[in-house]
Amino acid sequence: MNWVKRVRVLVRLFLAGVLILVSQAVFAAPQVVSWETLKDPVAGHYDDPFAALHPSQLRSLGQILRLREGLKAKGLKPDERSDLEGELEREEALLVVTGVDVDGLLSRRQQIAIERARASLAGNKNLAGQEVTIRGYVIPVLGKDDKAIGGYLVPERGMCSHIPPPDPNQMVRYKLSGGQAGNWAADYIYEPVELTGRLTLGATRQQITLLDGQVEMISAFQMDVDKAVRLDDSAPAPEERGFNFFSSVKRLLKRRNLEQ
Repeated sequence: MNWVKRVRVLVRLFLAGVLILVSQAVFAAPQVVSWETLKDPVAGHYDDPFAALHPSQLRSLGQILRLREGLKAKGLKPDERSDLEGELEREEALLVVTGVDVDGLLSRRQQIAIERARASLAGNKNLAGQEVTIRGYVIPVLGKDDKAIGGYLVPERGMCSHIPPPDPNQMVRYKLSGGQAGNWAADYIYEPVELTGRLTLGATRQQITLLDGQVEMISAFQMDVDKAVRLDDSAPAPEERGFNFFSSVKRLLKRRNLEQ
């Protein structure tokens, strides 16, 4: 019977070792996250009466606000005031017949704007300090040595240049920290990649030059990238070659200044 007990002990030890190895592997594996996961699940829940409005209703609200402000202007001629009042009355009537509380909504616009700003800046605290993997499009930023060792990851191609920037909690400011990432550098703007690294929560702000000029980049997250994987080897679109173009121009200007 002693050998039976020994076998049982060995089996238990073996199973315990397997469980430890499996748990370590699971713990060490980076968490694959989506952009939606980056948002703070609590801060994003607030009463926003504007969210239920149709775009045309939102435009009417904006027009009503502008007309009311216009009527406060000094020196209006009677016919100018009459025209503004008539247009205001028509815009208000269009919303009233659809059940929109114009005065109630306008009185809450500042409060809702503050809530939206808070929600856009709030990142998921559960991801702070975690190793994660996320996919997106890179906006490289050149350093002093003309090398793109960092930049920004955004969820959609064209953000911050052709279309507005995303909310801060939908932008990751990354820095290549070596390892496998040391062999990768962005070839062009909006190159699709998969980045893996440690995510930290903390807002940053930076002015960079993009295709359409100066852009303010506000990010709620930072990442020290350990691994970067290209997701598309096809040639970039003409507008995306701007990164290489600006890099070449910057190096040329620097060289000319040195020669002068």
